[in-house]
Amino acid sequence: MKRKYWALFILALSLSMILACGIAHAANPIKLQLAHEQPENHPYHYGAVQFAELLKEYSGGELEVTIFPNGTMGKASALAESVSMGTMDFASIFSIILEAYAPEFGVMTLPYCFSNWDHCFKVLDGPIGDELKATVEGKGIKVLTFWTNGIAQFNANVEIRTPADIQGKKLRIQEGPSYVAVSKALGAVTTPMSFGEVYSALQLKTIDAQMQTINNVYSAKFFEVAPYFTKIDMNFNTNPFIMSMDTWNSLSPKHQEIVMRAAQDAAVKERAYHAEDTQKCLDAMVAEGGTVIDLTPEQLQQWRDVCEKVYEDPEFKPRMDLFNRIQAQKN
Repeated sequence: MKRKYWALFILALSLSMILACGIAHAANPIKLQLAHEQPENHPYHYGAVQFAELLKEYSGGELEVTIFPNGTMGKASALAESVSMGTMDFASIFSIILEAYAPEFGVMTLPYCFSNWDHCFKVLDGPIGDELKATVEGKGIKVLTFWTNGIAQFNANVEIRTPADIQGKKLRIQEGPSYVAVSKALGAVTTPMSFGEVYSALQLKTIDAQMQTINNVYSAKFFEVAPYFTKIDMNFNTNPFIMSMDTWNSLSPKHQEIVMRAAQDAAVKERAYHAEDTQKCLDAMVAEGGTVIDLTPEQLQQWRDVCEKVYEDPEFKPRMDLFNRIQAQKN
């Protein structure tokens, strides 16, 4: 009988120790930071919030994330550098930013690389996506997944319908060889500029147009100073959700698995939210005075024809094999 009571005592003691350990972990969580450059009404922020909530839920409170939106911790390029150096744990950035760390990422911003979102994520969630992710791990960056950024269209203070309409115009682009090559092929005056400078530049006519997504055009109110939005469907852009390799390596295998699960589940939610937000932004922009310009198949083909010059550029020859592999996976 005494042995039975002793066994029950040992069991109760063990359970209490396990419970106490769990409470201690929850009371002293690993605190992490996540930063992005967009406002709180942007899909990036929605994705960040979803990730933070799922990470806390899946870890039982052992992992917590504080989110810094609006570029308060720096612009996208600075955030990527901070992640690479291990001074920022997570960031949502533009694909073009990673081109500076691995040229292979430049294939994603070549014009008409993806035909639609199904094609895009079929590639990026598969073996080719894994290849791309591996190219930056040696630079201190772990790509957890890809969120939806949006389709690059023309937002301008003049009507744009054909490539001839953009010739000689001052075009804001993100920094990166592929964007520069597209601007050159179109005959535009290339003006690299950070996202935060675009509104005032459009307002002051420092630039005439930009390649931008409807989500950004509406959330940043660019249509107030550049009311025309032309749908050319040139780039189906994604934003890599990245993590510092230093932070990743500091976590236990259990926590690494939880981070990956939370990131992938948050991506599903962000992509769905982005699709809804895209239509809402289009409708809202039109209701508030903006103009959407839909092109005919013949007009769209003119844009594709002009972009053939980019594929022939010797600078992009090393990427064309990967580009052609992506084209081969079209639906």
